[in-house]
Amino acid sequence: MGSKRFVVVGAGLGGLATALRLAHLGHSVTVLERTDQVGGRNRVVEVGDCTFDAGPTLVMMLDPFRKLFADVGERIEDHLELTLCDPSYRVFYADGERIEGTTNVARMTSQIEAMAGAKDAQAYPRLLRDLAALYEVAIPGFVRKNFYRPGDFFGLSALVQVARHGMLSVLTDRMGRYFDDPRVQMLFTFQSMYLGLSPYRAPWVYAVLTYMEYGEGIWYPRGGVAEIGRAVARLAEQRGAEIRLDSPVARFAGQSVVLESGEVIEADAVICNADLPYAKQSLTNSRRTKDPKYSYSCSAFMMYVDYAGALPGLLHHNVFFGAEFKRNLDEIFTLHRVPGDPAFYACVSARTDRDKAAEGHENLFVLVPCPNLDHPWSDADAEKLREHVFARLAKEVGFEPERVAGIKTFSPRDWASELNLAKGAAFGLSHEFRQSAYFRAPNWSDADPHVYYVGASTVPGNGLPMVLISAELVEDRLRHNGLI
Repeated sequence: MGSKRFVVVGAGLGGLATALRLAHLGHSVTVLERTDQVGGRNRVVEVGDCTFDAGPTLVMMLDPFRKLFADVGERIEDHLELTLCDPSYRVFYADGERIEGTTNVARMTSQIEAMAGAKDAQAYPRLLRDLAALYEVAIPGFVRKNFYRPGDFFGLSALVQVARHGMLSVLTDRMGRYFDDPRVQMLFTFQSMYLGLSPYRAPWVYAVLTYMEYGEGIWYPRGGVAEIGRAVARLAEQRGAEIRLDSPVARFAGQSVVLESGEVIEADAVICNADLPYAKQSLTNSRRTKDPKYSYSCSAFMMYVDYAGALPGLLHHNVFFGAEFKRNLDEIFTLHRVPGDPAFYACVSARTDRDKAAEGHENLFVLVPCPNLDHPWSDADAEKLREHVFARLAKEVGFEPERVAGIKTFSPRDWASELNLAKGAAFGLSHEFRQSAYFRAPNWSDADPHVYYVGASTVPGNGLPMVLISAELVEDRLRHNGLI
C-alpha cells in the first residue's frame, strides 16, 4: 500500500505501541503528547528522594508484552529486566489473618487449609484448572479479536463457549461454588477491581484476571513499570517515529489534527489514545457534550509517601481488606460515597528495586478505590482516607505518621483534570457486560472513517496487557480497511 502518514494523539502505552507497530511497517508516525513524559497513566512521580510508578505497579499476562517486541523483531529480554514477584503479595484481613498469594500451588493449598479448612483447600486446584480452561477460550475468542460483523461474536461456537464456561454468571456467586470461607472468596474475586469493577457486578469471565495472577504470576520490570513505556517509545523513535511532548491537541477531524498552538498536521488517519469519552466530547467535531450510553469505572485516591524508616511487614505488593468487603464495594459503586472502612493496596517497589528509595527510606505507594465524580469529592474525603490508611498501617506494620518525610496525593478530581478521564474514572469506561467485548466502545469512529481509537476505554479494555492488545487490534483494523 506504500508509506502512509499517521498521527497518534496521546503517548500512553497503547498509543506508543501503535506508533511502534506502524513505524516498524515503514509508515510516517507522529505522536502528540500533552504532558512532559510518555506513559499516560503509566508515568513517574517523585517525592523527596523516592520514585514511584504513578499508575500501574505490576505486570501480568506477559504474552502481549512479548508479542509486541517479537512483532517488531526484538526480544523483550533485551529491553526489560523482568522479575517474578514471589510471593505475589501479602493480604491483610481485618480479623488479623494473613495470607500470601503465590503461583506455588502446594504452598497456596497449604495456606488455604490453615485458614479455611480442608474442603476449601481441596477446591483450589480445581479452580485453577477451570480458570486455565476459561482463559484459553476467552482471550483468543473474546479479547484478542476484532468483531467485524455480529456473527463474529454471536456465532454458535462462541455462544456454546459462553454457556459451557458460565462466562456471564456473577463472579462472586460462582466463586462461592468453590469456597465456603468468605475470606478465600475475597482473595480470588477482588481482581476485578483492577478494572474498576465490583466483583459483585462482574461476570465470571473476568476470573481470567485471577488466573493471570495465580497461574502466570505478577512481574516487575527493573526501573519501574513506567520503563515499559519508555522502552517502547525508544524503539518507535529508532524506527523513525516522532514523539512530541508538551504538544496538546485542540481537536482532530478527518485527516487533520490541530494543536492548541494552532499548528495543523495532515495525516492519512488519526489514532486517538486520549481516553475515548474525553476525546469524543472534547477533541472531535461532535456537538454532543455527553454520551448517556456510557457508564464509568470507579476512581482511586492515591498517596505517594517518602517514609523515613523501615516497614519490614510489607512486601513489594500488599492488599488490605476491611471488615465488610461487600459493604465497602456497595459504598463505592451503589451509594457513591467514600467508604468508611476501605480496602486498599500498598506497594513498596524498593523491596525489589532498591534504587527507588533513599537509604533508610521506603517509597510507600497507596491506592484506595473510591467513587468516581458521581460523588462530589472534597478535601475532607482525602483526609478521611489518609487517616484511615495510616491508622491501619500503624496497627498492622508499625507505620509511624511522624516519619512521613514527604507526600503527594492524587484524587478523582486530579484524574479528571490532569489525565482527562471523564468523571475522574481512573479505569476509564466500566467493564460491565454491556460495555465488554462486542459491546465495548469500538476502536473505529462511526462518524469519521479516518479516526481510530486505542487504549483502555476501547476494545478490549483496561490494563497494560489489554491496551497492548488494543494496539494489535487497531493495526488489524487499519489493515482490514486498506490503510496499511
